[in-house]
Amino acid sequence: MGSSRPFGNIRKLPSGRYQARYWHLGKQVPADTTFATKADARAWLATMETDLLSGRHVDPSSGRERFGVFAERWLEARDLRPRTRDTYASQLAHILAEFEAVELRKITPSAVRAWHGRLSNSGLHANSVAKVYRLFRTMLDTAVDDGLLRTNPVHIKGAAVERAIERPMLDWDDIAGIADAIHLRFRALVWVGATSGLRYGELTGLTRRHVDIEDRELRVEQALSFVKGEGPTLGPPKSAAAHRTVVIPTGVAEILAAHIDQYVADERDALVFTSVKDSPLVNRYFAPYWKKALKAAGLDDSIRFHDLRHHAGTSAATAGASLREIMARMGHASSDASLRYLKASSRRDSEIADAIEQRMSGDLDRSER
Repeated sequence: MGSSRPFGNIRKLPSGRYQARYWHLGKQVPADTTFATKADARAWLATMETDLLSGRHVDPSSGRERFGVFAERWLEARDLRPRTRDTYASQLAHILAEFEAVELRKITPSAVRAWHGRLSNSGLHANSVAKVYRLFRTMLDTAVDDGLLRTNPVHIKGAAVERAIERPMLDWDDIAGIADAIHLRFRALVWVGATSGLRYGELTGLTRRHVDIEDRELRVEQALSFVKGEGPTLGPPKSAAAHRTVVIPTGVAEILAAHIDQYVADERDALVFTSVKDSPLVNRYFAPYWKKALKAAGLDDSIRFHDLRHHAGTSAATAGASLREIMARMGHASSDASLRYLKASSRRDSEIADAIEQRMSGDLDRSER
């Protein structure tokens, strides 16, 4: 009874180590390293044979490209919004600091764990570390898909998870306090932000043609961002789901109408919310006015303009909006982000019940006597 021909061959080198190689597509493919024992060389050949049979084969000579070169190609190949590109570049700097000159195939799980540990202890916020880690993992997923790596070495359990941050829960008195305290030119911006749930860039990207006062509608078709080297830039919204029409309350529509009459140029493409110099209202220009208003209203200076969006989402949930309705109103592509508003609404309902109990406890005590 004949035996099948062994896959590949192994030879002992003068150094005492072992070299393994096999034939594939008419050429010899050597291992990219030598082995201490013949058993190790056989195990490597067995893995290569299994990969060939399963269609997962990666040439051992692949992955010689340095990570920095690969990362540059990866970014160039993607159609990213300018702000997203800037964000990725900022996050990528934390990866390049360690792996820029390292060949893809030489990025090992242990090296990744060591890098992640140092990054976690560098003072960078934990959620920022998670974002950087996710970018690294996504990039090397592409390297696997492109046949440059057999497996992705970036796989640390739980490293991609961001920790939920409890944001201040604003109420309508807080919103009114901010709106009353802020520069009159930005009063409508506060009210529209707190009721529509539009992102800051979506609000500052609105023009006359995007606003229908009679029907109380805002159409989100673009967003304003600040791009390094270019300045204020109008581009598409964050995602396909962000293209939407949102209805605002009648009273807020009236405030917005008065704002447009007083501050907005007559052209249909005139921006609705601009600076006191009629320039695009980038966040870094608006921020001092926001901080000043918070102080005047007696509110914590950690409150962000983005918290108005959270307030709008929670208000929609409290008003009885379904998960699908919240997703549509907030422009969420997935349900995860919208679910937090339903959870916040539930927590708020518990707070209301507790407050009622405190107020009625005296009456309950008296009735039990």
